[in-house]
Amino acid sequence: MNKTASISTDQHTGFHLNLQLIADDFADRAEDVTILAREDPLILDGLRMYQPGKPLNSNYLYLVFGGAIDDTFSRYENQAFAVLGSGNLSHLSDRCRILLIRGSLSFSDVFNQIQQTFEKYYNWDIQLQLALGSVNPLDEMLEASLDIFHNPVFAHDTNFYILSSPRHVKGMSQWVHDRRTGKLIAPLSLIQDFKLDAEYQRTLTTRGAQIYSEEMRGYRILYMNLWVNGKYQGRLCVDELQSEIQPGHFFALEYLGSFIELCINRHNLFQISMGNDARKFFADYLSGKATELQSITDQIQYLNWNRHDRYLCLRLETQQQDDRMHSSIATIGHIEAQIPEGLAFTYQQGIVAIVNLSFDHSSASDVISSLAIILREGLFKMGVSTEFRDFLLIPQGYTEAVEALRLGKKSQSMIWCYRFDDYLLEYMVSRISHQISPELLVSSRLEALLNYDRKNNTELYHTLKTYLEHERNSLQTAKTLFIHRSSLTYRLERIQKITRINLDDPRERLLLQICFLLMQEKEPAPLCHWFFLSGFYLS
Repeated sequence: MNKTASISTDQHTGFHLNLQLIADDFADRAEDVTILAREDPLILDGLRMYQPGKPLNSNYLYLVFGGAIDDTFSRYENQAFAVLGSGNLSHLSDRCRILLIRGSLSFSDVFNQIQQTFEKYYNWDIQLQLALGSVNPLDEMLEASLDIFHNPVFAHDTNFYILSSPRHVKGMSQWVHDRRTGKLIAPLSLIQDFKLDAEYQRTLTTRGAQIYSEEMRGYRILYMNLWVNGKYQGRLCVDELQSEIQPGHFFALEYLGSFIELCINRHNLFQISMGNDARKFFADYLSGKATELQSITDQIQYLNWNRHDRYLCLRLETQQQDDRMHSSIATIGHIEAQIPEGLAFTYQQGIVAIVNLSFDHSSASDVISSLAIILREGLFKMGVSTEFRDFLLIPQGYTEAVEALRLGKKSQSMIWCYRFDDYLLEYMVSRISHQISPELLVSSRLEALLNYDRKNNTELYHTLKTYLEHERNSLQTAKTLFIHRSSLTYRLERIQKITRINLDDPRERLLLQICFLLMQEKEPAPLCHWFFLSGFYLS
């Protein structure tokens, strides 16, 4: 396709046709139509019958029998002719644009067909112009465009909210209802598919009408990214489900897209109210910018919450960088659809959700279960705070969620949800290690074990750690270490002889377990650095 014209988003002087748009309508009738032209600009305003000796206008398409073309046509340049039947086209300048039509159609049939094409696009243009001043311009524009593309047309914003979709046909994605906004949104599974698709990632920077291949969706999509002041605002799409996309549809989609971009610029068309004031408050609250008690109290009242309700804080992070995709933002609607009473927002390259558990007497377990699918399909990991009963403790709850996520990913990277309650001891140890170096806190008796292991190729350190983890259960310890119980007994005797540790003393056992955690918190001490990195122990 040779596109030579650009469409202004500042003003609309009417949609002009080119030969391709006219040829597309003939193709629908399976007629033999060929375009002969160096360029095919969008400048045609109407159709005329060729009359010898009459002056021609470059903005009209002239219909002529092929047999009537003689050497007098050599004087015409930059004219457009629809030639019916065979003729000596050498008499025409190579600067002329020719639509060659062969077949069984009569002169009147061809004239009427071309005239209908002009009328179709003229009426479409009028509908688009009138929609600019309507209450729902996007809906009216897309509704008017269905007969142009003969396929479903829809538009979504940067966050995958469906802003208009006047026709839903079999094979299209099933949009999900977002109770917060009342809008439809693309399902999270689809968003995730796009996030993982290299071709889709490439489409995020394109300009003008383009084709997204059928490899992922099973059908092609004619799309146009919507840009205003150099900023990506959303996408206009035509799903190739009912009829084949024609080359002229590229021009038509760009014209339609220019109207939508104009609406965005004039009326902030794509802005969806999702409680952004509340979200900004929470972001400021977590960052320490919102500290006045009155403003906090006002926010509680605005949300219709009570200060001493039961609260939960969640922190979600994706495992992939998706800033261009806006998929984290798109996830907010899906999260809030699952949480009975909660508010989600983006914060520090992730998602934070504040949940009021008192709203329907739910629990942390209920919330976690309701978000399981979202976390899995979105490739998110989530940290969960403890339940707290004071709105003023939300910043603390956020810290807990962040720490649960950090500690959980460090020790159990394969799971997707981490509760702070499960990592409280690890958190306490990490705070201690920030103040005092772990090697200074670790019992000298453990160092003695490490030295003995290094010199004798034994694994007494690991044996002791495993024995304590199994609460001194000899049978379970031996199974874990893949040794006989008698070997375990021998090792324990050697450990007590070397260290003089009293394993019957609960305080001493607790201290040892804390020491083991401290050794895991940071890089191992120089004494045992090589030992941990090697990852092997020999009996």
